Amino acid sequence: MLLSFPRTLAAGLALLGLSLAWPSSAIGRDAPDAVYTGIARDIRAEIASGRLTGVSVALVQHGRIVWEQGFGWADREARRQVTPHTPFSIASTSKAFTAAAVMTLVKAGKIALDAPANDYLGAYKIVDGHGPTAAATVRMLASHTSGLPTFFLMYAKGEAARPPSTDALLRDYGHVVAPPGTHYEYSNLGYQVLDDIVQRAAHEDFGAYLEQHIFRPLGMQDSFFDTDVAPSPARAVRYDDDGHRMPFYLTATPGSGEVYASADDLARWAMFNLKDHRADQAPILSDRELDELHEPASRIGANQYYALGWDVWKRPDGTRVLGNPGGQSGVRSEFVLVPGADVACVVLSNRHTDREFIEKLRDRLLASVLPGWPGIPAYNPTPAPLHPAGEYAGEWKGSLSAQGKTIPVVLRISPGGKATFAVGDAPAAGLEGLGLLDRRLVGDTTGVIAAPDAEREHLRKISLDMRRDGERLVGEAVAWRITADRMAVVPYRMELRRSGAAQ
Repeated sequence: MLLSFPRTLAAGLALLGLSLAWPSSAIGRDAPDAVYTGIARDIRAEIASGRLTGVSVALVQHGRIVWEQGFGWADREARRQVTPHTPFSIASTSKAFTAAAVMTLVKAGKIALDAPANDYLGAYKIVDGHGPTAAATVRMLASHTSGLPTFFLMYAKGEAARPPSTDALLRDYGHVVAPPGTHYEYSNLGYQVLDDIVQRAAHEDFGAYLEQHIFRPLGMQDSFFDTDVAPSPARAVRYDDDGHRMPFYLTATPGSGEVYASADDLARWAMFNLKDHRADQAPILSDRELDELHEPASRIGANQYYALGWDVWKRPDGTRVLGNPGGQSGVRSEFVLVPGADVACVVLSNRHTDREFIEKLRDRLLASVLPGWPGIPAYNPTPAPLHPAGEYAGEWKGSLSAQGKTIPVVLRISPGGKATFAVGDAPAAGLEGLGLLDRRLVGDTTGVIAAPDAEREHLRKISLDMRRDGERLVGEAVAWRITADRMAVVPYRMELRRSGAAQ
């Protein structure tokens, strides 16, 4: 899934390149050549316009690759072109691999999906208001229902700051912001905890485990888990939204999104997940275990669910679609399975921009083998406006906390639904978009949170997400920033108590 954040932040996520010649072996014998010629022409035009830099695509049907091709630049400055075997950063498309790694250890009897995640962790645990919690299970981590918050930080090569350990992340941010099992919240932090669980259960580095137990057995020769500051020279370089080359970077949560894979390798991964058993692929998971990974485990919205590492859409006609998109600075990927039709599609880009074109490209590829393909509906929830404020009106005082900091905050909501939010000693700022979303109180404001990560990233925007618990509001304040070349999303647990009547 693309990075998913609260309110306006979620809405916010919403150069000439020469392509290789189209090899005859890249097209299936019965492929509609005119359709792919038109798609190829449009991709080249988009690259020539400067809106994209490099793109690689693959289309799978009935256990074979119908079409795959690379376009534009893997490294524009070095004049290195994209091929179907160019490894791209795939961001959150990585989550399906992390979930699969967990399932291989379930198969081996080393992990139980419904056991407390804390059973597999070290000195630092997932905690609630009373201390370490047994309520957050491994399955909940994989389905984004553990109660752990949203999170994303980048660390570019050459910066003084270094990515934290999982223990440091748990120490600083490992406090649930909703009761485990009650609330879907897309959490990169949760997937980093799964990364740590795999390492501890397997007694092996996470990247080495993926290589030995997933990539190599499935014949994925172009794929790797990259947490090395000396990046692979074969990879597609990331470019920012303006088309400028980005320095290599790591994230704070590699288990959530640091796989590199080629379109050709992802086609192989798709065939494995579609149960198109190939002689050159080892049965690392049984069909039953794949079914468990693909089975919806939490609800996102109308007809949209999350399984274990996969988005799932259920169509009115009974068709089920599995997806695993990814997006972060310098990355956009689309990976879709339609199991009932035995079809899959891969689109990789080394730019985060041009989302509409990439999604239409995905749908055009699928429509070439699935006539009448209706596309994948976007999920953009809109809060119900809070006017009048009713039971939420009043003054609420409390604090937000993370990284060892506890900072006082005050939320004031008038009977008419207007609100302000004050952080520390700073003057109160207006709260925009205040409303109810799935029985949670949400809104956007600005402020400065005096904690190390927020200060390092110069975060000024804050999104609130709280649930009512009697005379308390409990949830999170998420400080964030998204620019052409950088993203930062840092959560702070928040608890407020009503201290006065509305004015």
